[in-house]
Amino acid sequence: MAHPRLPLRRSAGAGWLPRIEWGWETRNARWWGLGAVGAVVIGAGVAMAVWGMFPVDLHEPTHYAGIMAPTCGLTRSVVAVFRGDVAAAWRYNPAGLLVAVVSVAVLARLVAGSVAGRGPVLRVRPGRLGWTALGLALVALEIHQQGQAQLLMTTGLR
Repeated sequence: MAHPRLPLRRSAGAGWLPRIEWGWETRNARWWGLGAVGAVVIGAGVAMAVWGMFPVDLHEPTHYAGIMAPTCGLTRSVVAVFRGDVAAAWRYNPAGLLVAVVSVAVLARLVAGSVAGRGPVLRVRPGRLGWTALGLALVALEIHQQGQAQLLMTTGLR
């Protein structure tokens, strides 16, 4: 069943500029899935921050050859965020800060939307400039991660 949405306000911009739409929408089933993912990230991150890392090897095969992927160190980074060590989180993987913040925001949006019956919605259409910036950010993240290869090949969270 489709859920009614309030009109969104759009920012001006041509096809190459990012377009941001924001507004309010009534309950939407997709927030339950996103909220569940956010809850898992928060729950696992807090659990590992309190009791230590899970004894599971999550590395891809190239990791053992010293080739780091953009996601290498992401788990340790999120755990460091929940321990309050932002500097360590940045060293392990800068994207971990974004993952932790977005997880908390999505879960908060789900709870607020469930209580109030509607919640804020923000949609970003990247446009050509946005996709280019995202691609450059991923290249920069890969360069950063490869520069941290020695740290990322160690076991455990320091």
